[in-house]
Amino acid sequence: MLGMFALATPDVARRRARPSRALVATPVVALVLFLSLMAPAGPGTIPGASAATWMPTPGVKFNVPREGAKQYILEQQVIGAINHAVKGSYIKMSMFSFDRWPVADALVNARGRGVHVQVITNNHELPPAQVRLKNRFGTDRTKATFFYQCTASCRGQGDVNHSKFILFSQTGAATNVVMLGSLNMKRNGTDNQFNDLFTVNKAYSLHKTLDMVFQQMAADRWAKPMRLVQSFGTSYNLEVMPFPKDPVATPETEWTPYRDPIIRLLRPVSCKGASTSDGRTKIRVDMHAWDGERGGIIARRLKYLYDHGCDVKIMVGFMSKSMRSILFAPTGRGRVPTRSTGYDTDGDGIIDLYSHKKLTLIHGHYGTATGKRIVMTGSSNFQNGGQYGDEILFQIYRRSIYDRYLDNWKWVWDYHTHGMA
Repeated sequence: MLGMFALATPDVARRRARPSRALVATPVVALVLFLSLMAPAGPGTIPGASAATWMPTPGVKFNVPREGAKQYILEQQVIGAINHAVKGSYIKMSMFSFDRWPVADALVNARGRGVHVQVITNNHELPPAQVRLKNRFGTDRTKATFFYQCTASCRGQGDVNHSKFILFSQTGAATNVVMLGSLNMKRNGTDNQFNDLFTVNKAYSLHKTLDMVFQQMAADRWAKPMRLVQSFGTSYNLEVMPFPKDPVATPETEWTPYRDPIIRLLRPVSCKGASTSDGRTKIRVDMHAWDGERGGIIARRLKYLYDHGCDVKIMVGFMSKSMRSILFAPTGRGRVPTRSTGYDTDGDGIIDLYSHKKLTLIHGHYGTATGKRIVMTGSSNFQNGGQYGDEILFQIYRRSIYDRYLDNWKWVWDYHTHGMA
């Protein structure tokens, strides 16, 4: 299964660059320190007097690969929070992949300031940046600081740890900070991928739940229960994978198409009667990898909704031939509008520039509401492994966040996609 996943999710960059070490800050004289305290703290600055009011920028951010500073927008959001982490606080990070020296150095520097740092990655690679964390933090998970690679799924029965989230108990003036999305701490992610990162500050209940999930991941054994679904007021809904397999699975807990989180997300959609400009419910998808039996189930559902009047548009990085055959087959309204974010920029026959998001947007007639807006983001691709590894699926119901995601979706569709045959 890991081999299939690695093929569909190429975390090894086609355009390699030698890792660069972050510069370690040198001591400054009192006058310079005084002047620096008068200026607002930037995303990569170390804590100073401004840390009393500094907070991570809330909401969603997007990077733009191969566009100078824009490709590091998400990484700088994370490094800024690491650099402002308060002595005695905790940073807890789960990543599928990690090879970024600037992030590793920031974590090591935070540990030197008295911050407790815990990092869990998947075990498909051990690049130098992870070796640095392993050597500095150790692997003893009974300690307040550690680095650890799960054998496979941390909380499940196989597959991989694919969850991507970061928790800060306190950074600057913000407590209970949660960051999640599609990003890995990879050079490939900055250079070759479009990604999203959602940040929420002072999210006590969400932070507490994901902290519990992280502790279960650190135990690296079957969680009870493995799958978790929890709502947080009217703003968010969290779903944590995996579904259990035999012999743990029961008829009430096993994965079925009916229980699949994406099918459940799409089930309340009605295509007509929406409070939109044309009365149609709008569905927008930006999916990194799409294949397998589960991918086919999702593709057929989206095609059905398009055929029944929904305004559906899809863009995808990597899609199997069988998925294309489903979506490209004509309906009564023609073919489902589908475009590719994948480009072979160096002519070697392999896609090396693409969207890595796992995003579904819905606006319209949803249940009894006619103007519902939903963002589904997180780590899970439309693949078989999407329900059996460690994954995060996160729904956001805030209109301002939906609008930000939609604007970015439109921009990528207009300027970074091409037709598919």
